[in-house]
Amino acid sequence: MKISQSLKCSELKKADVFDSDGKEVGNIDDLTFVFEAGELRLSQFILGGPVLEEFLEALKLRPDRDPVFDASMIEKIDEDVHLNTTLDKMKTTLDDCAISDEEIRLSKLTKMDIMDAHGKKVGNALDVHFDADGSVSIIVGEGFIEEKLEALGLKEDVDIIVPGDVIESLDKMMNLKVSKDALGTTMEEVLEQRKPEIIAAREARDVSRSVTKVTLFTQRPI
Repeated sequence: MKISQSLKCSELKKADVFDSDGKEVGNIDDLTFVFEAGELRLSQFILGGPVLEEFLEALKLRPDRDPVFDASMIEKIDEDVHLNTTLDKMKTTLDDCAISDEEIRLSKLTKMDIMDAHGKKVGNALDVHFDADGSVSIIVGEGFIEEKLEALGLKEDVDIIVPGDVIESLDKMMNLKVSKDALGTTMEEVLEQRKPEIIAAREARDVSRSVTKVTLFTQRPI
């Protein structure tokens, strides 16, 4: 899967999806992820939209579950999502791509509490972030993290990104490998280093309408 530039899943869900013939097939309703071998990875995507609904109706394929497709079908992502297969061929996979117990939906993931290495809550997962190299990270906020940003006067200016390899485990909540103190100290250090860039982005907000993405623990924390 090639990604032209880093993006959030909330942005990805707004993109149109095209098959390998260039035919629009719908939009992404949801995504599923697996956490294995210390890595968060995109597993499958769920399509929706009137184009797909019409296609399923024409084939008399009205499944009693979501139309789920393997992430390996995604060829590249730019302003749109481009698949490496045709809509006709996709119908043959509908019965093979059920969501397993190991997979976590984006809609569930972005409601999870985030706990530090000692079981202290530090915030919540807000979104999932894809870097240009395909790696998957978590955008975090609220709680302790939001308090830190407010204290620095940067709450509306920054997306705080925690790499997937900082996650210890993922089930009903997200457990990090690092302590609350280490998280806070790292935030302060990185934000101080990038403050000029963040302020410049704030001043250009009327033009870019974007926030600055700040990734923590670019080196493994342990």
